[in-house]
Amino acid sequence: TMKWSLGDNVMAKWPGSALYFPAVVQKIDEKDGYAEVLFSDGTTMDVDLKFLKAEATFKRRTRSKSPARSRRRSRSPSRKQTRSTTRESLDRKSRRINTSSSSSDEKKFVATVNLEPKKANEEIKVKTTKTKSKVEITKTIIPDSRYMVTRKQVKEMYMSKAANVETKLKEEESPSAPVVNETNEFEYGGVLGVFFMYLTLPLLPLTFLAYKKQAKLSMIPRRLQDYYDPMSTLIVLQFLLFHALIYALPFGYVIKGPATPNGKKLDYRISAMYSLVFTFAAYGALYYYKFPITSIKLLPLATAATLASYIGVILVHLKSRNTPNDELNPHGNSGSVIYDSFLGRELHPRIGSLFDLKLYLYRPGMAAWLVLVMIEMQKQYEADDKFSPQILLLGVSQILYIILEFFWDEEQCPFMFDIKNEGLGFVQFFGELVIVPFIYSLPVRYAVEHPTALQTTQIAGLCLLLVVGFGLIVLSGRQKSMFRKNPFDPKLSYLESLPPSRPGGDRLLVSGFWGMVRHPNYLGEIVVGFAWSAACGVTHLLPWFYPIFVVGLLCHRALRDDVRCRQKHGLAWKIYCQRVKYRVIPYIF
Repeated sequence: TMKWSLGDNVMAKWPGSALYFPAVVQKIDEKDGYAEVLFSDGTTMDVDLKFLKAEATFKRRTRSKSPARSRRRSRSPSRKQTRSTTRESLDRKSRRINTSSSSSDEKKFVATVNLEPKKANEEIKVKTTKTKSKVEITKTIIPDSRYMVTRKQVKEMYMSKAANVETKLKEEESPSAPVVNETNEFEYGGVLGVFFMYLTLPLLPLTFLAYKKQAKLSMIPRRLQDYYDPMSTLIVLQFLLFHALIYALPFGYVIKGPATPNGKKLDYRISAMYSLVFTFAAYGALYYYKFPITSIKLLPLATAATLASYIGVILVHLKSRNTPNDELNPHGNSGSVIYDSFLGRELHPRIGSLFDLKLYLYRPGMAAWLVLVMIEMQKQYEADDKFSPQILLLGVSQILYIILEFFWDEEQCPFMFDIKNEGLGFVQFFGELVIVPFIYSLPVRYAVEHPTALQTTQIAGLCLLLVVGFGLIVLSGRQKSMFRKNPFDPKLSYLESLPPSRPGGDRLLVSGFWGMVRHPNYLGEIVVGFAWSAACGVTHLLPWFYPIFVVGLLCHRALRDDVRCRQKHGLAWKIYCQRVKYRVIPYIF
């Protein structure tokens, strides 16, 4: 194997193809057997060392045009007849394509691609002739298994989403063909598992809200009015409309989100801080005018939110019937209404150009969690005429978490896993409208009903855990955000990254917080959840449901994220996983 040095001019094989292009060696990793090369079009990629060749091996051979050789060939009548026959055969198969020249200084470029050598045994040569007014491309078919194309055609071919030319042509010929789950890999136990969760998931928050620490089974409410009342339904409806109105108003600013599967970048309105301000103002007005907000019954409120989730799923699924195929969720388009509505059939359902339904759902969900925490704190203050250290620790930290995680950092939400990769279905509707407000506020509600005296050392230890957890969430998110905006920012020069191994890919951050585990923000959320439950003591399992639920949710999401990243980044993700072995929890998972 030839030894290469930094700065060597080589011919490097384009990953995923049979093409070799001029490139310059930038880095060499002999241990893994890869080199980072810079292609002539400015793309940087990792290439296996065995796919680097010297430029001399690709120099074109020129035929001799000496008169002697010409005369020698002309003396053979039989050879002349054979070559003439072959030329006539090729002329019958050849065709000419005349196209306008896009640039007067466009360079000639010839490359070679293998296209199904088992099925086709022909070679197509593309010869570019530059004139003043047009570029003439002549394709001549002769027996071989290689395809000659121009640099512009190669770039268009490999920057597209199609894996090969035939697949791309089929998609162009039948644009109305539905996008289906090609892998046949069903999550959540398939259709039966999803149907079971449709029936049982709503019982989870209702059970926790109806349960009391010393309650017996016979004391669980059994009357319909205990679970439903018109006032709770009206409150939920007004709350949803309140945040929909704020989101629809021209507040804040608009950003470009990540590229969708069809290559588009959607616009997102960022104005969550206005929702936060109006929520605080509305709560303050209710408190000032002595509205009995602490007397609101949570059980019928959760029932109304659950009904709103089911209604939202039905409406969004019906809307997806008129959605173009390139905007459907490939993992939620199996043909089963139950399964597809659970995962979400449409990736980015919208009303108009800026009202994104997935981003909107975050607002009432996070705001409802905020309001429930403030209600519980107000209950404790009215009962004891002061805030206990336990309630201050839990309430203030949860409010701070809500603000930092969403309202202050909404700009990062379009790049999150669920908004970027998931469809809008029951998972998100029920999660945002029911799980987030009623399950995530469980530690605070438990502490109000069952107060625990915390020692100074315990408070200090819990504060330390919260600082660590918040630090992981906020700082890792900021580090990733800066890197995503500009991987070559001088402020990030101390960080290491991997170049993309596939056309159109992104560089991967492999150091800093993202060199500890693959999802340091998930680890931060688990640490924070553990601190909240620890503040409630260990005498009962109920307040510990939150961290248990979050661990299961985030670990499952990390597994799914690995699959998507492996498909998107290819070799670069494999190298990253070899370097950063743990997904969420160091030395455990």
